[in-house]
Parts: sequence; structure tokens; C-alpha cells
Amino acid sequence: MSALANTLRPHWASGLHEISGTVVKGVASWLADEDYQIYSEVTAKRFTLNVDNTETYLRALAADINRTAIASYESISQATRSRLFPRSNAWILIKSYYSAFFAAHAILKMLGKSFLNVDQFQISSVNKIAKLYGVSREDVAGGNFIATFSGVSREITWRRLDSMSGGVHERFWTFFKEQIDQLSKDVLKNNLGTTFDYQRVSAKLTELVDNLSSESCSKGTWLSMIRNSVNYKHQFGSWYPYASQSPMGTVDERLTGRWNDDPMTMNLSLHGDRHIRKFQETCGFIVACCRILASDMAERCPSGKSFHTYGWLAITRLAAQRRQHLTEVGD
Repeated sequence: MSALANTLRPHWASGLHEISGTVVKGVASWLADEDYQIYSEVTAKRFTLNVDNTETYLRALAADINRTAIASYESISQATRSRLFPRSNAWILIKSYYSAFFAAHAILKMLGKSFLNVDQFQISSVNKIAKLYGVSREDVAGGNFIATFSGVSREITWRRLDSMSGGVHERFWTFFKEQIDQLSKDVLKNNLGTTFDYQRVSAKLTELVDNLSSESCSKGTWLSMIRNSVNYKHQFGSWYPYASQSPMGTVDERLTGRWNDDPMTMNLSLHGDRHIRKFQETCGFIVACCRILASDMAERCPSGKSFHTYGWLAITRLAAQRRQHLTEVGD
């Protein structure tokens, strides 16, 4: 097992590895079930939900993890060279980006932190319960939130993202960068494994933070900036007529497949100013981390089949079956 999996295991959302079976309803929809209490003041930008039975919330969290992890796998598995346009690189980069974006969501959720959009119908349940308990200071409106789960206190703390600049993707990457930066510090406090592993994993996560902050993107939005440059500005010669990509670097299809490797073997600081290859390696690293965490958590489910069996592991099995079939029919 990767040192990264061993080191991050203590940081899982408490009790999440015990969730088994199929899971359907996500966290935003869970709000509408009103299976929580509210004892502290509710404002438009922050509130805390108390849950007697954390399993219902964890099952909703698991559903969101499966949804984003599956999207990550489907995206990266299709980030391949076109037979019709073999010099085309645009969709390799765009799909790699989206795979990393979905994987990053899944990673944070496995650590108990969700970045999600809540509609007005769902958030109206919070307002209803807050008024019932007499703690409503302001109504909460739908929008983008960060929800942080604490198994110890049986609480989910919600915070609006209105204060963050940029679009949804930029806001997410800023949040992700902040969380990974803190995680790189927290793993040094672990008491499971060896000190050497702590240091290696902390250094690797710091490399990730550095890459996310490349080219003056101090808030961690570099991957989104590169995606936008390819998707909307058609830069880097990724689209026909496929102009020279130097000195930014060229797409290396081998790097796209590195998500199957142990993330600890990936050198995120290797590529220097070859931004396209650094982009590929960084995306692959994030997807590899998602894969490692999902597999490790699934192996440690104490009873039944882990919820990951119906998420990341399900689609990987399906892909293997499809590849075997295509091989047999000679496609």
C-alpha cells in the first residue's frame, strides 16, 4: 500500500469507511430530510447542524464521493489520442483537467470536507429547523457552501463562499489548495507509520500546492487557468492547425496514464517551465490520490461491501470487462 494511503488514513471522515452498500442521496438532498438539530445561531453565511445519527450524513457523503469519483474515472479513461486527429491535444488536456477536478472533490469529501451547491428548496429546510429551535438570526439563501464534518462533536459546519473571488472552479481550487496545504502540515503530527513516511507525504503534498499556485496563481487556480487557456483561448497549439507548443512543452500521452501509478512515485517538480507536462502530471497525481484513498478505504470496510464497491471500483471493473471484450472481438 502506498505511503500516502497509510499516512492519510487517520484523516478520513470519522466512520466513513464503515459505510457499505449502495448509496444514492447526496448531502445537498440530505438537507431536505431535516434529520438534524440546530442549537447555535444561524446567519446567512454560517450555521452548524447537529446530528444524533451520523450514519445518515455519512451515507449522503458517500453518495457524493461515488458520483464525483465515477466522473473522474470516466473523464481520465477518455483522455486519449484521437485516431482521426492524432496531433490534437485539446481534449486530452480538458478531460485530464475535469478528471482531476472531480477527483479533488472526492478526496476532500473522503476527508470530511464538501464543496457543494445547495438550491433554495434544500436550504429552506435549514431555515425551517432554525426557526423551530429559535436560533434563526438571518435566512440562509441557496448557493455554494463548504460543509465540514466532525465525527467527534457530531456536527457539520456550513460556510458560504461569497467572500471568495472568481467562478465556481476558481473558488473550488482555492479551497482545495488551502486544505491540501493544511493537510501537508497535519500529516507531520500523525502517530501511525514512520516519521520518514510523514515527511515524504508532507513534501509531496507541498509539491502539489506549489503546482496549483504556479505562474502567480497564488490562490491555487493554476489548473483552471491552463484549462481555460486551452478551452476558451485555444492556446498551446492544442487545436487545429496544431501550431508549435514550444516552449510550454508538448502533451506526453504517457503522463496521462500515470494516474494508475503510486502517487508517491510522481515527481511534480520535475517539469519546470514545461507547463503542459506539469499540468498533466499534476492532474494525474490528484486522480491517483483519489484512486489510492478509495481502494484503501474499501479494503477497511468492517462488514458488507464498501460503498466504493459501487463507485470507483465498480466503474474500474466495468472498464476492464469492456477492454477484455474489445480485445476478444479484435477492435
